[in-house]
Amino acid sequence: MAMAHILVLALSLVSASHMGKAEEDLAPPFFVCRPIFEYFPYCMEFLVGDPNFNMPSKRCCQHVVKLNTLALHGIGPRTICWCIEVMVKGMTPPLVPSKIQDLPLMCNITLSFPISDSMDCSK
Repeated sequence: MAMAHILVLALSLVSASHMGKAEEDLAPPFFVCRPIFEYFPYCMEFLVGDPNFNMPSKRCCQHVVKLNTLALHGIGPRTICWCIEVMVKGMTPPLVPSKIQDLPLMCNITLSFPISDSMDCSK
């Protein structure tokens, strides 16, 4: 999991350095993403289709519940969407759309935030 944290930090720094002025005005500050950067990596192996992770881990599902709470009663779904997008944009391997759809079913939860690498989070 340490590798995932290093990956997240590196992606965050690269994304921040490539963000345009218009995006900066619309995007929340990076410190707001701290909980997403902490919780979301536990689901990455499953979401990228790693063959060793055909099910999301228990910890992944627990963290999705925490992210749902943040979406509903904290920083909101748009901010979570933006933070996830910053984290995974251009990542190799990319998120697998069918795994994104499977995640809430396998964790027995309804997502209150979108997961994507290319969604307009302002809508």
